[in-house]
Amino acid sequence: MIRSIAALSVALIAFAVPTATADAEDDALVRLPGSGEVKSDSDKSKLKTERLKPGGGLLASFDANEDGRISRGELDAGIERAFLEADGNNDGTLTAIEQQKWAGGLPTRDDSLANPVRFDPNLDRRVSFKEFSDVIIDLSQDYREESHAELRVASLRAPKDDRENKRIYEGIRAPDAMSQDRTSRQEY
Repeated sequence: MIRSIAALSVALIAFAVPTATADAEDDALVRLPGSGEVKSDSDKSKLKTERLKPGGGLLASFDANEDGRISRGELDAGIERAFLEADGNNDGTLTAIEQQKWAGGLPTRDDSLANPVRFDPNLDRRVSFKEFSDVIIDLSQDYREESHAELRVASLRAPKDDRENKRIYEGIRAPDAMSQDRTSRQEY
């Protein structure tokens, strides 16, 4: 019996290791299309970007005076406004449905803020103002550069998608390189 369990464990590990490696290599392909995409042309113009980091659209909306910086006062006021907007039935807590509906109205396509588990660490299926606030404050701290006292809107921009450059760097030839190889083979 013990040998059977040990053999089964080894077999499962053997199958799991290649999958984990493949998942790490294909990580760039797992990201949902349009994730972080700024929805409106006016927001694209205002934010000077097409895409933002997860939660970036919400945080950028907190810049009340539009100076490109989000002060602690703007952050606190923005969190309170966002929570009141999300709390559709005004009961002081958010349900998963309220949260998902609220996230759908944000300036970016952002599935990370629509995920109820992210805001509900105790998994009681209710998000209190404190739980909501803690997540948004942590997110802002993650994006705030250490050299700045305030969160800069520019730091919320998502990096350019350079998958093509990554493929070339990793030794996968770009379509142009492949067509040149075909041309040179035809000459021989």
